[in-house]
Amino acid sequence: MLLKFKKNNKGTVSLIFGILSIVTSFVGVGFILGIIGLIFGVIGLKQIKRYKQNGKRMTVIGLFCCLVGIFLTVIFSITAGNALFS
Repeated sequence: MLLKFKKNNKGTVSLIFGILSIVTSFVGVGFILGIIGLIFGVIGLKQIKRYKQNGKRMTVIGLFCCLVGIFLTVIFSITAGNALFS
């Protein structure tokens, strides 16, 4: 018997928000999008583990993209602030 597991959509949402946070990291919006993507990614990972769903790889990549987007936003903000006040 072939079992068909459901794919978790929160991982896809996390990946989309992660990519958007990287793209918009030079403005403050990237930080907010990264946080939203992190929330979706963590919830998605918990659901994948609990209900044995597919999509773990995409969710982990989404979480990584969100973290990169948040990091880049912070770096760009610090750099812009230093350039502004020096």
